[in-house]
Amino acid sequence: MALAVASRAHAQDQRMLLDLCVNGRCYGTSFVVLRDGHYLVDADALARADLPTANAQVSIVADRRFIDVATLAAGAKAAMDAQGTRLDLVLPAEAWSAKQVAVNPGARRVAPAAVPSVYVNYAADVGSAGRSSLFLDGGLSRGVGALRSTASWTRDDGWRRGLTRYEYDDLEHMRRWTVGDQFAFSSDGLGGTALIGGIGVGRAFDLDPYLITFPQPTVSGVLQAPGTIDVYQNGVLVAQRAVGAGPFSLAGLGLGPGSNDVRVVVHDPFGGTRELQQSFYGATAALAPGLSEFAFQLGAERPSQDSGRYDGDRPALLARQRWGITDWLTAGYRVEAGKDLVNAGPSADIRLPVGYLHAALAASRADGASATGQAFAYDYTGRSFGFSTGVQLYGRDYRRLGDEFAFARVRSQRYANASWSPFERLTLQASLGLATYADGQRQRSQGLSGSVRLGYGATLLLALTRTRTNEEATDTQAFANLVIPFGRSSFGVNATHDDFGTSYGVSAQRSLPSDTGYGYAVDASHGPDGLAGRAELDYQNAYARVAAIGTRFAGQSGGDLLVSGSLLALDGRVFAGRPLEGGYALVEVPGMEGVDVTRENQSVGRTDGRGDVLVPGLLPYQANRIGLDQADVPAQYAVGATAESVSVPRFGGTVVRFDVHPLQAVRGQLMLDGAGVRYGTLELDAAGATLRSPVGADGSFYFGDLAAGRYVARLHHEGSYARCALEVPASQAPIRNLGSVACTPAP
Repeated sequence: MALAVASRAHAQDQRMLLDLCVNGRCYGTSFVVLRDGHYLVDADALARADLPTANAQVSIVADRRFIDVATLAAGAKAAMDAQGTRLDLVLPAEAWSAKQVAVNPGARRVAPAAVPSVYVNYAADVGSAGRSSLFLDGGLSRGVGALRSTASWTRDDGWRRGLTRYEYDDLEHMRRWTVGDQFAFSSDGLGGTALIGGIGVGRAFDLDPYLITFPQPTVSGVLQAPGTIDVYQNGVLVAQRAVGAGPFSLAGLGLGPGSNDVRVVVHDPFGGTRELQQSFYGATAALAPGLSEFAFQLGAERPSQDSGRYDGDRPALLARQRWGITDWLTAGYRVEAGKDLVNAGPSADIRLPVGYLHAALAASRADGASATGQAFAYDYTGRSFGFSTGVQLYGRDYRRLGDEFAFARVRSQRYANASWSPFERLTLQASLGLATYADGQRQRSQGLSGSVRLGYGATLLLALTRTRTNEEATDTQAFANLVIPFGRSSFGVNATHDDFGTSYGVSAQRSLPSDTGYGYAVDASHGPDGLAGRAELDYQNAYARVAAIGTRFAGQSGGDLLVSGSLLALDGRVFAGRPLEGGYALVEVPGMEGVDVTRENQSVGRTDGRGDVLVPGLLPYQANRIGLDQADVPAQYAVGATAESVSVPRFGGTVVRFDVHPLQAVRGQLMLDGAGVRYGTLELDAAGATLRSPVGADGSFYFGDLAAGRYVARLHHEGSYARCALEVPASQAPIRNLGSVACTPAP
């Protein structure tokens, strides 16, 4: 109709309503104008067909946008069928822009929520012969920052401070700031390690746990018409996706490290198929293009964790950074410096067609002497075969950060490892190693091992190792172990032969449950030195973990009683629990005692008399699903959401409140112009939702659950509207009668 009344239509225009089909697939009806032999199609209809129109010629007809299909792309064709009911468009695949198809899209990142909290983990050990100790790990958490410290006490040495630091997580830039005690370490194999007190900042990929940091392959193709693709990884179907016409590329495949084969089967709408294949080697040590990692740390060295002092005469600096340049090259540098010491060099990680190569060079100057170091490593991991080898060489005067506190300086290291799984249940491994130290000592090692998975989950492990230091006698050891699982329990037998003789042993263990229960571990052996072994009995509940440990070695017996747990102050309450690991949440179901609360659909506890329960073990910066069992809530109570996804920072916690309240109904009678209302619908907005009630012949209405407050309701009555003011009083009564409620006609 709009086209028919167009005031400036061309005399030769033909206006039609046709089915629109593109490359054989139809997208419903569309307005079409035939002008001077050109087909103009309604722009909205072309958008439904996912056709890009940004660069096409636009005409305005009856205030609507029409596109000349001949200008969509070079080679575009349009034709109307013989019956004059359908317009067929044929476009080359290049008419569509390239599409990124996410095969494994990352989970939605949930912003962390936290409230101030204070926690202390403790472990008290009372041992035989007067041995006793206490270890504390505590912190104050506020938002994404935490002040943490450890301390220990022993009968002989008294109190000692451990590591004290303040950590702040910068989520926007994915980096972590640390002020206080921290380890400065290198990642290229040529640098040193030192415990320092100072300031540092570094990349923290764990702040986005859904980020894939190492390169992934890109598989590209073209669809002439909309179709579907099947994605296979190493022969296993992992995804099916619908894809529009045009070029496409698959992203986010989520391949693991090692050798991978990707096969993509493309199905067009006419039943045709074709395959795209690609082999790709992934390595977690590499960085995806555009990503970088770094660490910059400055401070004074601390000799050890047992020493609470800092050596002000030994400043320490470490700076390292790497960049993902391409999907096959990651490059970086490292600089470390101390008193009369400088050590620096570049590094590169290169993905080869088969395997992965790491190379690093460095030069050091300390106390007036210079030296160089080199490190090379190659790694290949396949589905049935793996191999790695490497060498590290250091000059005689080569020095690194922290070498002053090292027991022995290594001058060269060489190694080679290989693994082979000729069958699904059999794995063989071999290793060779050679290390040379500054004092001239050389240590050679060889190893051969194999594991066989037997029926019913049983595993047999065989190992043979040989070690030789300089010209001393070779130390040879053979080991065999058979483990048979029984649910949470397992039983094993083993035998060991070395230069001192042969020993035989048995072992049995039962793991602790996730909630309340017990476990045990027993290892006993008899050899040339007699009976030796260790036995441990564990028990845990919601408040603590207790372990009784007995040992016997070299004719000496001993025992320990270990009690560990935590104290947590959160939201005005103090809780005792098992040692805290990761984050935590205080779940509140106000006034509801005994409600079962779940984490990832697994029961983790029941609410106390106040309706609270502490849920530990939440994964930092991930979406943790917390829920409750609605069956534990009495029927006369209303329950809002029964589950919620929450994210917490490291060593931090939040409060999760579930809306559970008694059902309180509201009833009354509506009056309009002094007379009762006969029939209609009454609706109002409450708690983010629209509630509706039918109105009876006597003007009565009823809402099953409505909180106290003032509401402006809307009455739909005999084709007109009226406003009704509802004053709902605060009351504990299950049903509140408002009596007569006056309504006024809406303007």
